[in-house]
Amino acid sequence: MKLGELEREVMEVVWNEPSTEFTVREVNQHFPDHAYTTIMTVLSRLTTKGFVSEVKHGRRNTFRATASREDYITGMIMEALSSTTDRQAVLAHFAEALPASDQRFIRKIFSRDQAK
Repeated sequence: MKLGELEREVMEVVWNEPSTEFTVREVNQHFPDHAYTTIMTVLSRLTTKGFVSEVKHGRRNTFRATASREDYITGMIMEALSSTTDRQAVLAHFAEALPASDQRFIRKIFSRDQAK
C-alpha cells in the first residue's frame, strides 16, 4: 500500500525512532507548517492503513510504527513485482541496474544461504 507525501513524511519521523511511542503533539513539532489537526488526521489514516498502532493512555493517545521502513519498501517492491507477468525479466533488469556495491552485497547474501 502506498503512502501519500505527508503520510510518508510522518512515517519518517516515526521510523527514525521505531521503539518510541509518539503523541500527536510530538509528531506535530516536526511539521511547523501543518496544523495539529492535520497531523492527527494523518496519524488516524496511518492507523487505519496499519502503518502505526494507537495506544490509549487515558485522555492521551500514543502512536508507534507497526513495521519498519524496510518492511514498507519490501512491500512496495513485492507489489511492483506482482504487477508483471515476467518477474524474472524485471528482477534481472533491477539487479543489473544496481550499483556494483549492491550487487556484491546480494551475491554475499545468497552465497551465505547456499553455505548453510
